[in-house]
Formats: sequence, C-alpha cells, structure tokens
Amino acid sequence: METAAEETLARVGPGTPSGDVFRRYWLPVEVAANLGGRRGEFLGTRNPLRVRVLGENLVLFRDGSGKPGLVAEHCAHRGTSLYYGRVERDCIRCLYHGWAYDRDGNCIDQPAEPPSSTFKDTVKQPAYPCVEVGDLIFAYLGPPDLQPPFPRYPQLFREDGIRVTGNGGRIQKSNVFLQTLDNVLDPWHAEIGHGWFKDPPTAGRMHHGIDGQQPTPVKYERTPWGACYVRLTNTDKPGIYEYHETHAVFPCQRCQRPDAGTIIWAVPVDDSTTRWLGVSFYPFDKDGNVPREAYQAINSQGLSDMKSNYTEGWVEEVGHWWNHGHQWRGGPIWEDEVFMGTQGDADRGFLPDWDKWHLASSDRGVALMHRLWKEQVDRVREGLDPIGIIRAPDDEKFIPVPADVRHLNWDAGMERFNMTIDERTSEREADLASIHAR
Repeated sequence: METAAEETLARVGPGTPSGDVFRRYWLPVEVAANLGGRRGEFLGTRNPLRVRVLGENLVLFRDGSGKPGLVAEHCAHRGTSLYYGRVERDCIRCLYHGWAYDRDGNCIDQPAEPPSSTFKDTVKQPAYPCVEVGDLIFAYLGPPDLQPPFPRYPQLFREDGIRVTGNGGRIQKSNVFLQTLDNVLDPWHAEIGHGWFKDPPTAGRMHHGIDGQQPTPVKYERTPWGACYVRLTNTDKPGIYEYHETHAVFPCQRCQRPDAGTIIWAVPVDDSTTRWLGVSFYPFDKDGNVPREAYQAINSQGLSDMKSNYTEGWVEEVGHWWNHGHQWRGGPIWEDEVFMGTQGDADRGFLPDWDKWHLASSDRGVALMHRLWKEQVDRVREGLDPIGIIRAPDDEKFIPVPADVRHLNWDAGMERFNMTIDERTSEREADLASIHAR
C-alpha cells in the first residue's frame, strides 16, 4: 500500500486533502432533538451545544426564530467560548463582553463600544450555513462560492411513512475514511466477525463452495455516488437466498436495508474519532398503518449505528468475544468497535500502521474505496466537484440509490445479481418517481 499517501489521507482538518473533500458536501452535525429550543422558546440547557466536526471546535445554537446557527467556538474578540454565551432572539452573545453574532457570523452588537462605533462591521465570526432536514441538522463547511444544493435523499424527504432518527450517541475511536468506511465494502467481515463469533455462531452464509454449492456471488461496483457491493448469500431456509446490496455514498454514508430504507453518516469528528448519525424510513403499509418494524426501531434499547447509550470504556467492560451474556455484546456494534477501534495504538491516535497491512483478494472493496477517495482528492485539487455533487437537481427528483435486501430463490437472485448498476438505478428511479407522484 502507498503508506505515505494513506497517512496524508487520514487527516480531515482544515487545509488537508481529505478535509477539503469532506468540506464540499453537506454533513449532519447534530440530531435536531438534541438541540434545545424552538421558535419563540430558544432557552434551555441544551442550547447552545458544543460540536466538533472535521477537527473544528464549533458551537451550535438555535435562536429565537427557531433556526440553527453554527459558529466557531471562540469569540473573535478575546477568545472566550461561545458555548457559555446567551442565546437571544437573533444571535448568540458572548458572556465576556457581550459581543453578539447572528447565524451568519455577523457581529451585530458590541455593547462596550461607543454607540457611534462602526467597529462591529469589521468583525466576522467564522460561521457555517445550516439546514434542518429529516430531524437532523446539516452544515456546509466548505468554500461559500462552491456550496452545492442540498441533496434530496428520499429517507429525509419522503412523506408516505414514518421516519426514525437516531440519537447520535455512537462515537467511535477510528478514522472515518481509512477504517470506518473501509467496512462498508467488506462483506467478509460480516460473515466472519458478525457470524462466526456469535452465540450460537452462524457460518456458511458466504463461502467459497460448500456442500456442492456454487461459491457465494459477490461483486463490487462504482456508482454515481461512490461504490457498492452486491452478494447472494445462504439463509436458514433451504433454497432461499438473500440478495444484499449495500452502498457507500460519498463522502461518508452507508445506505442499506430493504428498499434503501436507512442512510447513516459516519461523520469525522477529527482524524481518529467518528460520530454516527442516521435516519431510517418506514413506508406505511397498504392500509396506511405504521409498520411493526418502525415501532421496533423506536422502542429498541440495544446499541446500533442509529443510537447508543453506552458509557466510556464500554468495549473494555465487555472484555472478550466470549462474553455473550453482557448487555452490550448482543448486536454487531461491540464487534465493529473492536474491528475498527483497535487497528492502531493510542500513541498513533488509533490509526493503523498501513505499511504492515497485507491486503488480500477479499479486500477488493477496500482497495476500490481507497482508489475512489484518492480520485476525489485529485478532483477537488483540480477545482472540480467530487463524486455525487449535483449542481442542478430536479426539485421533484429523489436520489435513486438502489440499496436493497430481498429473499429470493437462486434463479431470481442471480437474475438480479447480474443486473448492471445502471439497470438497478433506473428501476429505483422509477419506483421513487411513482411514490412522489402519489
């Protein structure tokens, strides 16, 4: 592997190659329900909030209009944290000398200065535009003149069902791209790490040929938004196979579940920390009722990429793979934390030592992700948009990522497996168009 390149690409702060790529996209920075206040009622213990994104320390607040604002944490005057500031009708005001900033970062008041002073007009607090969509708050941290339209992911905008948004509680010790997103196109880790080490274990869903069966079909493809893998695996029912298609949507999303129902962002906090924020959409059934799966998702107490309630040091508390009785051992999250959070030592910020890696044939998806990311770095350096940015979207058109899970017989499964990404995308596009037209 090109280790020097990997070391460079792991960095996400301002001015870094990967940081510049991430800053061309809208990223979720908080769950809307976690930020206190609403129109006319903007005070509360959860307003403002500290957030750290792409290595930047920021303060998120909701002013009296009910709209969110995101500004640099330290006041442009003498650096006091605006986290302790007072939220007002149209601004956040620093506790130290009362300098007030609106959502755009304009300094609108300096009470210690003479009334005739225009000095405030020369001061600008770093600030980023925000939108509140799908119960998440998104921000754009890139160059203002390159700000893209907000993407119309159907999970955020569909109205024919119920949306379930996580609590943003899962924070992981890993680099978002070179550890966390590597997992998205690594189906073999699901077979082994999430199967062989369960209680009871499951094995043979993916295989190289067992009991006279054909090897598990699996392929990796580039898409208009990033990349995906498609596989056809065994199930517990003889003759029934699971068609599984998971997408990596750049810069840091995983789209999955039947009918592309879930989209999850692995948001870079800094070089070695990732925060998960996600939304699942459950369509009403044919009678207009909320499906059972939505209630299960709302009431679930387990850990997931969507929500978590663990304590610091929880991975060590679980201990080892065999501690299946522990409350935090049941699902895949403990396993993922071990997979990704232990690839490097603490003195490296838990980043891997890439020159010790030995990528094998089963790592084709990982290698594809690394190539794609390097291509986006080059595109941004050349002044081009990275993959997936849509400059002139049709306001009526959803982004048709064809992620899916279906249970089919072998012939039907292989028929779908052999469809091209263009064919599957066109099919998804038609389905979404009919939903929108209802």
